[in-house]
Amino acid sequence: MSFSLDLKRELITRTDTAIHCKMAELGGIISINARFIKREDTDPEEEIISIRADSEELAGKISRLLYNVFEKQFAFDSIYVEQKKGYRIIISDPEVLELLKSRIKLMKNDCYAEPGLTITQHTCCKKAFLRGAFLAGGSVSSPEKAYQMEIACTTENNAERLLSILKALHLDARSIKRKNRYIVYIKDGDTISDFLGVTGGMNSMMEFENIRILKDIRNSINREVNCDTANINKVVNAAAKQIDDINLIIEKRGLDSLPEQLREVARLRLMHPHLSLTELGEKLDKPLGKSGVNHRLARINEIAEKIRSND
Repeated sequence: MSFSLDLKRELITRTDTAIHCKMAELGGIISINARFIKREDTDPEEEIISIRADSEELAGKISRLLYNVFEKQFAFDSIYVEQKKGYRIIISDPEVLELLKSRIKLMKNDCYAEPGLTITQHTCCKKAFLRGAFLAGGSVSSPEKAYQMEIACTTENNAERLLSILKALHLDARSIKRKNRYIVYIKDGDTISDFLGVTGGMNSMMEFENIRILKDIRNSINREVNCDTANINKVVNAAAKQIDDINLIIEKRGLDSLPEQLREVARLRLMHPHLSLTELGEKLDKPLGKSGVNHRLARINEIAEKIRSND
């Protein structure tokens, strides 16, 4: 089961009590998934409305919202088209169509249906509208992989409206045109988490946050391990160079050619190639700090370089 699908199933069960919020949620769905189409059975000039749903659960929710908004038991045709395209709610009753246009101020943009701005005046209605829009055309990537939330809009007007609503709710989002769709998207983890809470997906929000925490912990551990590995490699490489210098001096001049202080450090380095400079300094007869040991090894390196340059 995908994170996005789990979220949609949770949001489908989320129901507002206020009728104006139900109208707003229905408007959000219609703004993404509704079209005016010509009817084929009677008058070809007469238009009806088709609302697409990609699951039986969403089709059921759309029907319930329609019943709630109209406060009457109108008949709606739920038509199964095909497995890939899902369901369509067909509204052909003239009385229902007029009520729908009146209640949610439905307008026509080309063949697309666009609800009026008045249904999202209240903050609670803005949240409900977002929930409907996401149910109709939204998706969220698994937070284990990436932080990406998208809602695919059919018109530029719908995308701009969503951006306006998101901004009013202090949720930063952007839009981009992709083929024949206008995509409203969020890529910030904190903002996606806020979006889940605003639309009512509280369980999904908690799961999202838990995954983020574990992901951050893993990333932090990996950074520490990488840092430790880099430091170890640095110590090993430096020690190898120091040992090469000491062996060169032994081969060409003998270890006794070095002053006593340098000779003591050289012997310790040969005996303990894995130790850091601080640890080497602690083993000296008269312990030295890191900078003191480094200074002596630097002098050994100068001697070795002179030998190399003379060969």
